[in-house]
Amino acid sequence: MSPHFCKVGRIKPNLNKVLGLEELERMYKNFIEEAYNLIQTDAVMSDLLYHEASKLKKNILYVKRSEANDLDAVI
Repeated sequence: MSPHFCKVGRIKPNLNKVLGLEELERMYKNFIEEAYNLIQTDAVMSDLLYHEASKLKKNILYVKRSEANDLDAVI
């Protein structure tokens, strides 16, 4: 297979189409809330939830940036 046609790792899915921005923000809020509630009883699970929330936050910022770039292209 020629590397010329290989797109693995180069194409990112449009997260705004897969999950709406509101859905991502709701999931982020739920992860943060659950992590905070578990911080005293289950530190490992709390850390895991904070980690997942941080990954969601990156996705949210990526979607917001891509929306802003789309608007700039229209103007």
